[in-house]
Amino acid sequence: MKHKDGVTTNQIAEFHRSHKIFGLRAKQELKRAERYCEFLSLVIIDITSLSKFTEKTNKITKKTQGLQRNLEDMVREGVRETDIVSQFENNRLALLLPETPKEGADCAYKRLKEEIKAFASSFFRIPQEWEAPAEIVSFPDKEDGRERFLAFAQRFELG
Repeated sequence: MKHKDGVTTNQIAEFHRSHKIFGLRAKQELKRAERYCEFLSLVIIDITSLSKFTEKTNKITKKTQGLQRNLEDMVREGVRETDIVSQFENNRLALLLPETPKEGADCAYKRLKEEIKAFASSFFRIPQEWEAPAEIVSFPDKEDGRERFLAFAQRFELG
């Protein structure tokens, strides 16, 4: 989709792929959520445990790189256009879900976790019980929701 200024949705998505830019955007969205009293959720998915099933080498294989890019594309297609998806860095990918409470983020993750598992099993031999763990934080959530959300965003931004 092309915006009136000539920028495509893909160009915007590409811009937010870097973890540093994603982390800055998460902080910006938190300020927006506070100002308008809206929900905001952050999901960080970690596929580090897949390395047990990949080739035993110190280099990142083309197969693993292809898996990560394809997984990223699959996740991007599986969320709303307004959701923001980072790239994989250090085997972690994040989703920023505006106007989404924790329950909605949990549902999105449960759906994506099954898709990720099925997709990864087409690349590698993985055990039936394997799943990509995730951390989910939402705003507002409990009394320290803002601080907790900021800590997650900053930790992700810094790698």
